[in-house]
Amino acid sequence: MSLAVAIQMDPMETVDIDVDSSFVLALEAQKRGHALFHYLPRHLFFREQRVYATARALEVRRERGNHFTLGRRRPSTWPPSTSC
Repeated sequence: MSLAVAIQMDPMETVDIDVDSSFVLALEAQKRGHALFHYLPRHLFFREQRVYATARALEVRRERGNHFTLGRRRPSTWPPSTSC
């Protein structure tokens, strides 16, 4: 089962790939086929009894200086709504 994983962490430009535990968790989630999203604390908000994060799609790699790719920022609810 594939999941949508939203990670609140420091700006990706400042992440030290050798010591940041959130980066390691992102690598593992991506390796398992999960969709990654990144957001900063200031992009998390509460409205109408729901939690939202203005998140960006995230791709990570263990390559110093080229360790991430971010997509466009878009508002999403977390957890994402699912329909049957």
